[in-house]
Amino acid sequence: MPKVLDAYAAVILPGFFAEDVGSIMTQLQSVWQPLIQRLRDLPPSVLVGASCYGTFILAESACLDGRRATTTWWLEAPFRQRYPKVLLDAERALVDGGAAITAGAMTAHTDLSLHILRRLFGAALARRISCIMLIDGARASQKPFMALQRDFADPLVQQAVDWLAEHSVEDFSASQLAAALHVSYRTLHRHFKHAAGMPPLAYRQALRIERAKELLESSRMGLEQIVEEIGYQDLAAFRRLFLRRAGLSPAQYRQRFKRPLA
Repeated sequence: MPKVLDAYAAVILPGFFAEDVGSIMTQLQSVWQPLIQRLRDLPPSVLVGASCYGTFILAESACLDGRRATTTWWLEAPFRQRYPKVLLDAERALVDGGAAITAGAMTAHTDLSLHILRRLFGAALARRISCIMLIDGARASQKPFMALQRDFADPLVQQAVDWLAEHSVEDFSASQLAAALHVSYRTLHRHFKHAAGMPPLAYRQALRIERAKELLESSRMGLEQIVEEIGYQDLAAFRRLFLRRAGLSPAQYRQRFKRPLA
């Protein structure tokens, strides 16, 4: 690692290997400390960028404080908790925060690199490089790739998730769900919101959308049939819900992710 970073036009940090959040934090406090200190001492004229777990290094150095940023989507919660001063938008694949640019998971690093080239040397060069690398620059959001968390350490939440998965197409109230689990809804809601980041019935909606994604990818079923299959009656409402959660319309999602059918 160079001892002085001031002479560079930009410093770009890729992701690094870590098994879990604990491993990331351990590395931030050990192996990455020399770099974090150098980032803190950088003059504002040096552009900084990071993708995937590298965004934690930028955040740890305070380079992202008060700035818009993104990170790898499945670590949104611990990132928010550790860096409350960062204006996080984890749905975005790339966020230009001015002096600091961040990108989502590993393959978004190519988008980050192209964007920094665009900032430093202009659109023409970035477009030329994207053609050579066969990158279309179409990823604006991480939403289409986000998967719903299914495993939770809290036994009550896990029990609720399993019950919701088994009954996702059925209509039931919040109080009926709590009764099925033999707890008060207040207790269930508190545990569930803390662990999953959403209320139980919102999680049921997310489960239905995940099932719709599977059917759009792997079947020839029409949208009306899929909507009925997952427990909805209002096609227009489903389209709006799907777009809000997946970042694409059902037709766009099928076009992008459909698998070859036998």
